[in-house]
Amino acid sequence: MKIFCGRANPTTGSMEWLEEGEDYDYHQEIARSRYADMLHDKDRNVKYYQGIRAAVSRVKERGEKAIVLDIGTGTGLLSMMAASAGADFCYAIEVFKPMANAAVKIVEKNGFSDKIKVINKHSTEVTVGPDGDMQCRANILVTELFDTELIGEGALPTYEHAHKYLVQEGCEAVPHRATVYVQLVESRRMWSWKKLFPIHVEAEDGEKFLVAPSEMENCPGLPSVCDIQLNQMPASDFSTLSDVVTMFSVDFSKPVQSASTYYRVQLEAVKSGKAQIVLSWWDIDMDPSGMINCTMAPYWVNPTSALQWRDHWMQCVYFLPREEPVVQGERLCLTACRDQYSVWYSLHRA
Repeated sequence: MKIFCGRANPTTGSMEWLEEGEDYDYHQEIARSRYADMLHDKDRNVKYYQGIRAAVSRVKERGEKAIVLDIGTGTGLLSMMAASAGADFCYAIEVFKPMANAAVKIVEKNGFSDKIKVINKHSTEVTVGPDGDMQCRANILVTELFDTELIGEGALPTYEHAHKYLVQEGCEAVPHRATVYVQLVESRRMWSWKKLFPIHVEAEDGEKFLVAPSEMENCPGLPSVCDIQLNQMPASDFSTLSDVVTMFSVDFSKPVQSASTYYRVQLEAVKSGKAQIVLSWWDIDMDPSGMINCTMAPYWVNPTSALQWRDHWMQCVYFLPREEPVVQGERLCLTACRDQYSVWYSLHRA
């Protein structure tokens, strides 16, 4: 038996599926996964359930059967939410065989075997038709394919394929949309994660400083994201140089394009300093109205004592290729480039 196991590519940031032999101890993959963290994320689960119930209701109000496609079902939780919300049938896709087997047992234990079919395939291999994995295209698309960077687990190509081959045009999607936010900051602590600062040493002939070679100092490095708990970062460790702005959004209810592209936004420096870091996070609207919202915003943006602690979704630190001095009131242009799996930033004067 061959097993597919997820591996994060350290260069691209993408989640890649590798084939392992039948003697591979796949239990370590489950032990190292974040299934437990996701399952205990009450805010996530409540918002998903509210969004799924609303989507099923909208489909039923149109006089249609509610056929759900759940990509990346994991334990089958979201499919069971859909079934309990009144969905007529759910197709639950899970590529990781040990987890797919667990989902089958969990679905059966909870009495949903007649409403949920677990498909142990990658979604791009699923077929639709009388003799296919799915009898018909779904009219509700439910997914949880997101990482801290939003797209690092291949959400964009997965959505692109699903809209082409697995769901109806104009389907309901839960979540309905995702929005990525950014803020420009100066932070010696975070900048030190990218740059080597001069090191002070005591020598026999006096004090000396060890300085990195100019080639290393001028090298921008790989544009890899650093995901951290910004809620654990003291306010004294960074200085915000811009307001929070929307960088881009993705509407999951419409065909999604995964081809590489870029986005630009205009910023105004609210304080003078050295632009070094782009902080980023996202939120997801579970319904078209945006009333059911799940946000990753840090404490200074969303000041509430009811912040949900989670490790499976955090916030992003992006290092600019080089630090740029900015002056309060100066107009700036921030560019975000992305491919299918990762995002990187550059800053220019407007």
